[in-house]
Amino acid sequence: MDTQDDALEPDGRQLSRTFDRAMGGVGPDLAPLIAGAAERGRAIRRRRRAAVTGTVAAVTLLAVGAAVAVRPGHGPATAAQVGPDGSPAPTASAYPTPVQKPDDGPEQLQYGTGTNAGRIALTGHALVLALVESLPPGGTVSGFAGHSSLVGWTGAEPSNVTGDGSLYYDDGNGPALVTVRIEGGIGAHFRPGYFATGPNADPFATGYDNVYDCARVNGDGQYDHCSGRVLPDGSHLLLTESSTADRISRGADLMRADNTRIRITATNVAEVAGVAKVKPVRKGLPLTLEQVSRLAATPAFQEWITADIAQLAAQTIRPFSDDSPGRGAVPGGGVPPAG
Repeated sequence: MDTQDDALEPDGRQLSRTFDRAMGGVGPDLAPLIAGAAERGRAIRRRRRAAVTGTVAAVTLLAVGAAVAVRPGHGPATAAQVGPDGSPAPTASAYPTPVQKPDDGPEQLQYGTGTNAGRIALTGHALVLALVESLPPGGTVSGFAGHSSLVGWTGAEPSNVTGDGSLYYDDGNGPALVTVRIEGGIGAHFRPGYFATGPNADPFATGYDNVYDCARVNGDGQYDHCSGRVLPDGSHLLLTESSTADRISRGADLMRADNTRIRITATNVAEVAGVAKVKPVRKGLPLTLEQVSRLAATPAFQEWITADIAQLAAQTIRPFSDDSPGRGAVPGGGVPPAG
């Protein structure tokens, strides 16, 4: 997935330095979009509470290898088109099948302290669940992966959460890789205007124009479409689209007014078994640029969650692959021996 992240990261070098230290248009006005997303987020939270307390039918637990369908108002459910062993029924396709990674089981929970006491740091499972519930209904989702960690952007104590999640979303015409990244509190490092990069640059600060001004972000024309704007609530939004030959990617990068950065990407390329590089796995994309921007705007992406949500996510987002950086590495480098 690094290929897609790099392609849609307008200021990767400077922000990577900041991250390392911490770890050590659409044409129409988007105000109605944000308001609608807020209401959708409240509805999602109500559904989650109801599902956990048993006031509505529980989300069907997924068998290993099963695809799930996105149903309006009910999150994921067992898909109808599955084979006898629970795996997705094979369909004729001119494209290769994306790699489906094994289930790594539940994640270790990280409990909050101070103002976050009684809550749990967002898990990779919960991040993917929020993405699933925000996708357009009618498609199927599979290939869940992700991870999360605590960081300290502005202090010694790690009080913010970062996380990545990914899945395959299929509208019936083949799977597309959809990824989400949350960086809680990182907006504290952003300043108005443009900050020059280089050896003497402040590693703890960057300018909004470095990331959200298309004149700078797309100066070399790497994107076929680029639009950046400040939303009525003070959030910054960048929308991009790039295509080359049979590959296409669409991305939304939203810096919310609460200093939380949300990035969504959708692409038609993914890892394929036996191939070193990512390959196209379908034609086109099932998500428009506006739909990608709506995903980024959903309020369900939050740094801290309740124990009930963490439990629900662990039970329903399966199989789930923990793709934490460095996971699977062995001391001294290399990879674990086969078998």
